[in-house]
Amino acid sequence: MSNSLNVMNTLLGIAKRNLDRAAESLGKANQDVTDAQEQQKRLQVFREEYITQRKSISLEGITATDLKNYELFLKGIDKAIVGQDSVIHQYIEIAKHHTKHWQACQTKKRSYEVIIDRNTQQIQKLSNRRDQKLMDEFSSNQRRFLMAKS
Repeated sequence: MSNSLNVMNTLLGIAKRNLDRAAESLGKANQDVTDAQEQQKRLQVFREEYITQRKSISLEGITATDLKNYELFLKGIDKAIVGQDSVIHQYIEIAKHHTKHWQACQTKKRSYEVIIDRNTQQIQKLSNRRDQKLMDEFSSNQRRFLMAKS
């Protein structure tokens, strides 16, 4: 029984390390999602600032070439913003995968803890029974000794 408890403790240690690695991977995946979302926000802010800047310049007049370049540049920014949606979606899917893996590792670790707890309780019960049996034998021997002495 004690040997199997040692084996289970070893397995628990491995499960804890796997859980730690899974948590690190999940944390990185979540950070990647956050970074991608922040990048998209920066692109959107840049777009708005560019539009505002160009409006103030265009009050003085703008050439057809400058207007065409302005429109092309805005289209490029819009394309980057839409492309960032795809990047965000990919990172979210990766994070979901890491979340499932982390949950599986957590479940495995918890199952080892439950088994170890049950085995420990069983060992304690057996030890208590042995102790009680020894105490009963001692008490019985004590009574026999006292009766024989009388």
